[in-house]
Amino acid sequence: MRDIRFVYTVGTDPETVAERLSNASSGVLSLADGGRSYAIPAHVFYDPDGGRLLFRLTDDGGSEKLAFIEETEEATFVCYEDAGEDSWSIMARGAIRVLPDDERPDAARINELFGGVRVFDEEVDDLDFHLVELELDELTGRETAR
Repeated sequence: MRDIRFVYTVGTDPETVAERLSNASSGVLSLADGGRSYAIPAHVFYDPDGGRLLFRLTDDGGSEKLAFIEETEEATFVCYEDAGEDSWSIMARGAIRVLPDDERPDAARINELFGGVRVFDEEVDDLDFHLVELELDELTGRETAR
């Protein structure tokens, strides 16, 4: 280890974790089905009052996301920033579920929370939109020591 360069990191205080998560627009959502994992980039909204993260996901009928969400007992979400010597990361864990229609905000509010949907090679009319909730059982952060 003597010849390997390193940087010390420390735990992040809860207020800073909340602030960074409130400003985050995306990260990686990790799901699992038995011994198989599935990680996807996802737009996120932090709802501190509800103790949850919300994700807007699309499905064209052939996506594995929804099947993995149904099988995942505990999901993990990670967002981070790495600017050379200064870096931070946040990890959230908890139960995950697709919100039923009667618990979803209206389209205007969803657009306000998430901005435009990234559409790849699908037809927009073929996509279903889902709002997914990750209940925050664990929320931690690390950052470069100063």
